[in-house]
Amino acid sequence: MKKLSLYLLSALAAVAGGCSDLTELNVNPTKANGSIDPSLLVPTIQMSHSMGRQNAARFFTYPGEWVNHWSGSWGNVEYGGKGIRNNGYFARLWQDLFYPEAVKNIVALENIADNDPELVNYSAIAKVLRVETFLKLTDCYGDVPYFEGGQGYYQSIFSPKYDRQEAIYNDFFERLDGALAQFDASKSSPSTDCYFGGDVEKWKRFAASLKLRVAMRLIKVKPDVAQQKAREAFAAGVMTSNADIAAVKHAEDYETLGAGNGYADIILQVTGNTGLGITQYKMTTEFFKSLCAMDPQQYTTPPYRRYLALDPRLLLIAGVYVTTSGAGLPAWGDAVEVTELMRKFNAGYAGNQGPADLAATPDGYINIGGYLTLPAQDFTYGGGNQGPGENGYQGAAKTRSVWAQGITSAMVDAATWMTEDERAELKRAIGSYTVPHAMYRLSPSRTIMAVDSPWIHMSYAETQFLLAETTVRGWGIDTETAESRFAKGYEAAVKQFSLFGVSAADMPSDEEIRDYMTTYLLPEVAAGGTRALEEINKQIWILHFMDPIEAWSNLRRTDGMPTAYCKWYNRYPSENQSNGQRPLRLTYPIEEQSKNAANWQEAVDRMGGSDDWTVPVWWDVQ
Repeated sequence: MKKLSLYLLSALAAVAGGCSDLTELNVNPTKANGSIDPSLLVPTIQMSHSMGRQNAARFFTYPGEWVNHWSGSWGNVEYGGKGIRNNGYFARLWQDLFYPEAVKNIVALENIADNDPELVNYSAIAKVLRVETFLKLTDCYGDVPYFEGGQGYYQSIFSPKYDRQEAIYNDFFERLDGALAQFDASKSSPSTDCYFGGDVEKWKRFAASLKLRVAMRLIKVKPDVAQQKAREAFAAGVMTSNADIAAVKHAEDYETLGAGNGYADIILQVTGNTGLGITQYKMTTEFFKSLCAMDPQQYTTPPYRRYLALDPRLLLIAGVYVTTSGAGLPAWGDAVEVTELMRKFNAGYAGNQGPADLAATPDGYINIGGYLTLPAQDFTYGGGNQGPGENGYQGAAKTRSVWAQGITSAMVDAATWMTEDERAELKRAIGSYTVPHAMYRLSPSRTIMAVDSPWIHMSYAETQFLLAETTVRGWGIDTETAESRFAKGYEAAVKQFSLFGVSAADMPSDEEIRDYMTTYLLPEVAAGGTRALEEINKQIWILHFMDPIEAWSNLRRTDGMPTAYCKWYNRYPSENQSNGQRPLRLTYPIEEQSKNAANWQEAVDRMGGSDDWTVPVWWDVQ
């Protein structure tokens, strides 16, 4: 994994900019005072997946609000959480990002490298990047322009046909096999490569692992093909350690289209006002529960809901930050981390417990051992003053929720269950400010909100979890047990936080990882069947907390796993436009109806005559 420098980004800007729709791809993307070095095209394509906070904002809406990691931001909930259509948001991946940026440059790289024997590794990389990019496109929309997409300059195709998803997937396997056969360590490779710095062996392992991911998409529509292709992927040599992770390390850049991590940047940028804290994005109750072992007992003294143990990753992923001045970009202003102090206060404060009856809070803003979260698909603000039917609000009812109140220094003084030092430290952070409830709910951590944090394209952990799933399904790819594969995946999933700059001293110990896993996770895998599949896919879902598109795809291929954490609530039924269900695809950009009408109509006819977001893609057999 290589850090992309600002100097390189400025060079990439010459090739990355360009047309905003398919009809304008007649400009030569490789011409800027002569032919562009193909080594500049590679990082441009790689960066396109995670660069630009406005792109990330749309993906946190569609499909981010459908996968239940984070919620709260007005725009995300108003459209994604409620299930309301926004054609501009639907089009973002298609016409603002992948086709005018990634696809255009993939086609350029193919045309430069495919017929040059000295650029065989560039040609192989182009194949892998094509599959990675189009996997997101076709999984979001279904049938898309694939073979003719991006061919405006090279083939003068300005109205590309929409290819069937089945044909696209067939080509994915051919391309990946071709790349695996092509890679040659004796030939040159791009040192500008953001994933592996041109390491051909790591590229081969990434290609094989990506083939495994693609194969697993087909478990419902073509299970025999899924099994065969998964077997081939394993035989080709998948990732073997965290050293093989495909990731881009971003720069500390807060510009809208700068070199920073767009997903991290938008979380930090969406503040709204001081009362919402450092960000509107909050950890959902569902995400929190997936990262702890819940105590099944009901208590009548605070806290009413408790946990037995926390996943070692929880406090690497989430935290509580008090700020008396709102957003403090780029250095977080006066924000102070008070996660443990607020947990201790809330654990004992009777006013923040909610109803003692656990059955009364299935979807509320509940307090679990002092940690306060947000129910999925609901707003960070406003709900505390409303109940169903009030001002049109249809979310979690007051009587079923912890409508936490503002915290003052005087309230902290009365918190006798805290030590004197703890009270003093929390009071220093609060000062004379009244800390509103939205501020002290768990937010994304400073670690993952850092704009220079990595964005992981595919991990060794995911590869091991997918292999564990093949074993549970009885495919017999090798003799290793599902429990062994799962253990490797889980350990890797925790330890990959070192990529985010977490110091060795702050990383969970091997003993902590092993104890939590063996006590609370491995028994589920050992049970086999649906219980094992649920646990494995819970871990895959957790991995993708900053990649909502991949999380959504995995959710659909498994019919909603992990089902306990990924429910669709339809909290706003009178406004919902998705028939009360989680949408199954994105609709095509509106302008396709005029600029590429015949091909658009043919694709729509194949799905029943309507560009409907409740119609599944080909592999998502209902």
